[in-house]
Amino acid sequence: MLPRPPARLAALLVLLVGLTGVGVVPAGADGDRRTPVATREVQSARAALASAQDALAGDGREVTIALRDLALQRSRLTGSDRAAADRILARPTDGPLDPDGYGLFADPQRACTAVCVHWVESGRHAVPSADADTDGRPDYVERALAVLTKVHRTYVRAGYRPPNGDGSLGGDKRPDVYLADIGSQAIYGYCTSDEDIPSGGPFDVWAYCVLDNDYDPAQFPQNNPLDNLRVTAAHEYFHAVQYGYDAAEDSWLLEATATWAEDELYTDVDDNVQYLGQSPLSQPRASLDVSGGLQMYGGWVFFRHLTERFPRAKGGLPTFVRDVWRQADGSRGAPDRWSVQAVDRVLRKRGTSLRAAFARFAAENRRARTTYAEGRANDYPNAPLADRAVLGRGASTGWGSLRLDHLAASTIRVRPGAGVPRSGRLSLQLDLPSAARGGTAVVTSKPRGGSVRTRLVRTDRDGDATLRVPFGSTAWVEVTLANTSSRYRCWQATSFACMGLPLDDGREFRVRATAGR
Repeated sequence: MLPRPPARLAALLVLLVGLTGVGVVPAGADGDRRTPVATREVQSARAALASAQDALAGDGREVTIALRDLALQRSRLTGSDRAAADRILARPTDGPLDPDGYGLFADPQRACTAVCVHWVESGRHAVPSADADTDGRPDYVERALAVLTKVHRTYVRAGYRPPNGDGSLGGDKRPDVYLADIGSQAIYGYCTSDEDIPSGGPFDVWAYCVLDNDYDPAQFPQNNPLDNLRVTAAHEYFHAVQYGYDAAEDSWLLEATATWAEDELYTDVDDNVQYLGQSPLSQPRASLDVSGGLQMYGGWVFFRHLTERFPRAKGGLPTFVRDVWRQADGSRGAPDRWSVQAVDRVLRKRGTSLRAAFARFAAENRRARTTYAEGRANDYPNAPLADRAVLGRGASTGWGSLRLDHLAASTIRVRPGAGVPRSGRLSLQLDLPSAARGGTAVVTSKPRGGSVRTRLVRTDRDGDATLRVPFGSTAWVEVTLANTSSRYRCWQATSFACMGLPLDDGREFRVRATAGR
């Protein structure tokens, strides 16, 4: 299923230990005769259990990812730990949602189309009782079922694989969504799997989802209840779709594309705009592929950029993201590419590459309000400059340098100063890492009275280039430096793509600009 299943899951185990601070119990301690590796695996699985408990308690961490991690590692737990994991991953109709007695459904009801919605009418998890059409089914249930039916059908019409069937769980094999009071834990919704997943895969699994039972404005002050229901359903149900391809995929790809999807289905809600403060627009020098924190949500803007550039669509959705998930899927005999590989593969099929596309993305983010369709309306932040200079005739910046990590970028701006004739040109000397190690640059200029012009710089095999561009006739010239490396030593328990150790972080980029006489 995966290129190296044991290594990939082992890396996840080690990563979880590091993230939660759970120590490794030495082999033989307290009578434990297991090998050190086995002990680390158990400790890591226990760390996943603790993380899931904390997430469901509303500590602010991402519930879907925490529960995904627990589902992937549940098979390594035994005894009371396994029982606790089973309770957490159990559906609301099967038992408590966490070991502390999150709550049971009393007399659950069910309504289905292509999706089944489950609810209760009494107790803590009761949906609002209003029933305007007096058909015996609460209005909120009908609204939720209609939203989820639209979401499911939109994804299927767009060519996505429907979520995997779960046999007779929930009543039949159709996807199940449960309405419960999770707003009291500050949780909008989540999806997870109660499938028994072997430690080595396969990782294409079924999923079920839980959404809030009313989206009470007192618990969810941002947006109105209907809009919160819509975008949460679109986001979380996309996770159920993703799990049918590869539930063990890199977290940043899971969250970035789910956040992208919610805005594609409900573009007027714009809930995802809140993450632009943790996106490549606001933080261009942070690596795109980091898994963890709000930055993996902010990565949705990368996919917005790509789907605006490659707008071919099916069923009302751009096909680019769908094609990425097809590349990431290894469940049906195809190569199983991890996130960055999958994106690069799709870009190459469209006549470009991750290297060129990421550099262009970074350069255009300097003008996000005009380069994105909704940029001005939603006040997208323009990526900040790293430095700026004004050069008079014959002046030079001297060599300046900065260091960039992988899939990160930075931009400098040069403006013409006193004495630069209209015909004057700017000489740019670049000393970058080689292209193979991520050295990439884009030059953008704004002619006075003209449109912005952008070009990808061609460097030699060592990453060097010299070029001259119009200067006296421009308002400014910008050089965007991008570390486009996608080289990793995979399965090293990091928070980056393929849990890999990036091989080209901290590379030095040097630039000198001289105004011609």
